[in-house]
Amino acid sequence: MAKLTQQMQLDSCLRALERLAASENNPILSGALEYYRRKKKLTPKYAAVVFWKLQDFEIDHHPSFFKVELRREKHIADLRALPTPRVHRFWRALSPAQRRKAQALGHCPPRAP
Repeated sequence: MAKLTQQMQLDSCLRALERLAASENNPILSGALEYYRRKKKLTPKYAAVVFWKLQDFEIDHHPSFFKVELRREKHIADLRALPTPRVHRFWRALSPAQRRKAQALGHCPPRAP
């Protein structure tokens, strides 16, 4: 059952990314889609752009279904360098451990709506 749920969540993310890539001719969005197809995760930089555009185009998505890659030193450095409002865009896609890491890198959690 858990495998089926994971597959449904992955499919949901891919559909949202495919709709997004089709809505705007943007190499960053195409790259994010391709990366997600290969790795089943987004880099912090891709996540910042993808979540901004998903909201901008009002494409239905569940942030918690997405996964963000934070294992490589480059991705950690990218997360550190992102302005906090951009990190807030994909905050709900971060795991609890990744949120703690983001806070250790100087990002505060978003305010509750």
